[in-house]
Amino acid sequence: MLGEQYLMLHRKLADGAEGTSTKVTLEVIAATLYCTERNAKLVLRKMEEKAWITWKAGRGRGNRSVLTFLANREQLLQESARQWAEKGEYKRAFELLRTYGNDIRTNESFVEWMNGHFGFCKEQEGEQAKDSLRLPIYRTIESLDPADCVYSVQSHMIEQIFDRLVNYDNETGRYLPAIAHYWESSDDGTVWTFHLRKGILFHDGTELTAHDVKYTVERLRQGKRNGWIVRELNQVEIVTPRIVRFWLNKPNRIFIRFLSAICMSILPRHLAEPDEASYWARPTGTGPFIIETWNEERLVLHANPHYYQGRPHLDTVHIVIMPEQAMHYEVSWENLLQDEDASQADNGIGDVVTVETTEGCTSMMTWNMTKPGPYQSVLFRRAVDLVLDRKALVRELGEHRLFPARSFIRDKKTSEYQELCDPVLAQSLLEQSGYDGMPIVLGTIANHAKDAAWIKERCAEIGIPVIIREERMDTILRPDVMKEMDCIVHALVLPGEEVCLVENYEQNSSFVKELMDPALREWVRACIDCALASRDAKERFGHLKKIEDRMREEAQILFLAHTRFYAHLNASYKGIVINRLGWLDFRQIWRV
Repeated sequence: MLGEQYLMLHRKLADGAEGTSTKVTLEVIAATLYCTERNAKLVLRKMEEKAWITWKAGRGRGNRSVLTFLANREQLLQESARQWAEKGEYKRAFELLRTYGNDIRTNESFVEWMNGHFGFCKEQEGEQAKDSLRLPIYRTIESLDPADCVYSVQSHMIEQIFDRLVNYDNETGRYLPAIAHYWESSDDGTVWTFHLRKGILFHDGTELTAHDVKYTVERLRQGKRNGWIVRELNQVEIVTPRIVRFWLNKPNRIFIRFLSAICMSILPRHLAEPDEASYWARPTGTGPFIIETWNEERLVLHANPHYYQGRPHLDTVHIVIMPEQAMHYEVSWENLLQDEDASQADNGIGDVVTVETTEGCTSMMTWNMTKPGPYQSVLFRRAVDLVLDRKALVRELGEHRLFPARSFIRDKKTSEYQELCDPVLAQSLLEQSGYDGMPIVLGTIANHAKDAAWIKERCAEIGIPVIIREERMDTILRPDVMKEMDCIVHALVLPGEEVCLVENYEQNSSFVKELMDPALREWVRACIDCALASRDAKERFGHLKKIEDRMREEAQILFLAHTRFYAHLNASYKGIVINRLGWLDFRQIWRV
C-alpha cells in the first residue's frame, strides 16, 4: 500500500515531522522500499500526485535528490491500518500500528473506528442485502475437533457447526431431541438406545446415519483429550441405519447427558475417516452454520439453509481473531452491540437492555501436587488460603466477579458465605510448615492476570514471594509448561450439573486433574463411578461433593470468586440469548 511505503520512507530518511527535507539517492529509496529503481520512481510519482511529498531530482550522476515529506503520518497510518482491517488482515493492521505508531497517537482513534467496524451490518450481495455479524475474539481457534476441545470459545464455535444426539436445557433440566428423536435405557443404566431422525443432512448433502454416530464415539477412544467420556463404554451397536445402541461396562444413569456434551458432536464418517488432515482443515457437520473460511485471522460462517431445526436469522458471522497486542483495547461483543446511531434512537429503539444468565465461571487457584515444593505441606497451603480475603478480591477487582467462592458451583447460599480470613493464623501456620522462603511460581493467562497480581500482593504480606508466569492459552496446557508451575490461577465454566464436574476431574488437560495428588486419582474415580450409578440426583451430587470437600479441606484447591455472564445490549437486537459458555447464540439473533 502506498501509505505504508510513505511511512517506511519517513522512518528511514526523515529526522522530524511533516515538512522535513532530506538529500537522498534513488538507489537508497529503492533499497528502503525493497524494489527496483524504476518502481521507486513510480512510487514517488504517485506520492507527488497525492501531494504527500515533493521530489527534486538531482542533476548529473552521483548528485543527490531532495525529498520533502508533507503528508500527515497519523492520518496515513490510520488509513493504511483500516484498509488492511477491511480486507480482514487484522494482524497486519496492528503490526503497522506497532511498527510506525510509536510517536503517533493513533491507537485510540483506530480502536474507536474498529468499534464501528465490528457488530451488526448489512452486506450487499448482488441485489440482495444480507444480515452479517462481525465479532472479535482474542485467542486463536487452534482446533474445531470436538474430541479435543477444552476452552469455551472453541466449544461455542463447534456448537455452530455440529449437533449432538440430544441437547440438555440447563434452565429446566430437561433433555431435548436433536439428532435423536427418541431414546430408552435398560433398568440398570448399562444399555442405551437412540432412534435417529430421518433426513438430517451434513453440509455436503449426505444424510447422517448410525454409522456416523458409531465412528464419532469410538474415535474418542484414540487418545483424545475428551476420551474420559467413553472410558466405560463397551461397544457401539448399529441396530439399523437409524437406531444406535450403547453398551456400558458399568451403570451410568446420566449417560444421556454425556451424549449431549459438546465432545459428542457427530462427525461425517465418509469425510473424516479417509483423510482427517484434509477434513479438519475445513470441517463440516450438520449444525446451523457452514464454514466458509477458517485461518489464523478469521472464521467466517454462513447460515445452513437446510438446517433441520430452522435456518438461522443471520446470514453470515465473521469471527475476527485479534492479534495478541490488541487485547488491552477491550473491543468485545458486549460493548459492540450497545451503541446506536442517533437516527435509530429517535425511533425509540435506542434503549439498552441487560441480558444475563444464572450461570458463569468459578475462578480458583490450584496447587501442583505432582511436584516437590513447600506447598506439599498442608499447613503451607492453608496459610495461603487464610491470607486470601475473597470479599476484598470481589470488591477491589470488581467487573464480572460477584461473590466469594467456596465451591465449584454457585448456589442460593453463595452470597451468605462467611469466609475465614486470618493473616495472623496464616503467619503461624506458615512458620509451623517450615517454609524456607522459596519463591512460588504462579501460572496464569491474560484473562486472570489481575487475580494473579492480587494473590501475589496478599502472599507478600506473610513473606511468600510469588513469581507470576503468564502464558498463552495454548502454551499453558502443554505438559512441560504445566510441570514448571507451582500453582495455576484459572476458571471453570460449570453450569451446575454433574457432567461438568466429572469432566473437571477426568478430562485430559484439565488443571484440576493434571495437578491433582496422584494418590487421590483412583479414589476420585471410585467416587465418580458411585455417582454415575446413583438413580437420585441428590445422591449423585453427594458423591461428587465428597471429592470437592476433600480438595477444599486439604487446600489443594483455593476457590476465589464466582463470576457471571451478562451484557448490556441495544434493544434493537432480538433473540439475544447468552448460552452456558458465555457467548451469544448466533442462530437466534436478529435485528429490527
